[in-house]
Amino acid sequence: MSCRPELVTGYVDGALDAQTTAEIEAHLGSCETCRTQAGFERELRHRLTELPPPSLPLDLEREVRRRLEHPRTPILRWALPLAASLAALLLWGRGLPAFVAWELARDHAHCFSASRVPAEVWSPDAERIARWFESRGTMVPPLPSGTDGLELVGGRYCPLLDRFAAHVYYEGGRRQLSVFVVSGPARFEETWAGRSRGHSIRLLRSSGRTVAIVATREEDVEAVAATFTTSLAWSTPRRALVPPVS
Repeated sequence: MSCRPELVTGYVDGALDAQTTAEIEAHLGSCETCRTQAGFERELRHRLTELPPPSLPLDLEREVRRRLEHPRTPILRWALPLAASLAALLLWGRGLPAFVAWELARDHAHCFSASRVPAEVWSPDAERIARWFESRGTMVPPLPSGTDGLELVGGRYCPLLDRFAAHVYYEGGRRQLSVFVVSGPARFEETWAGRSRGHSIRLLRSSGRTVAIVATREEDVEAVAATFTTSLAWSTPRRALVPPVS
């Protein structure tokens, strides 16, 4: 069975039939990427359930009764347009560079908070890392093997809030740097720079893909960005970014 992120979500939600549940459980036993997705979604749901309940006004019941007894505007006349507007706002907002930067800074911090980064391919050889991602459907730009004391370690696919990203790790002493190739919307021109969650981030555009560099030190980000300046005319991807096939 190949990776099916939507079925993993259904499995976490307990919404699958018995046969599909058994198939997903068997797949999770051999696919680290889908196990990571399942763990991430369980953690997200757990955190949502731990949110404190909103405080309700003491006169809520009386106010509800009053409005039911004396209706003014039918709820659907304003609720449906409001829901549609909120949905459109969310879809638009997920492509903002600040939101993309927040997603990537969060994943960078998560991966490097472990005692050892959770790479699926380990190598200091940039060509080997690129071939590994290409074999799974993602073309990556020509990667540097290292720069200014940062050395290539490995890579993997990481689940973000609403997409997957190819994630390449660099380490050097106590410094860490990530290079991402991200699918999905990201609305900026040729480049965007900013900070999120205490990290410096540079977004670059090439062949319809978003390339992102994340590190604590801005000088590390700019050093790696400079290596891409003359090499971002890389090949157009053969197909959309997908999670790796086990």
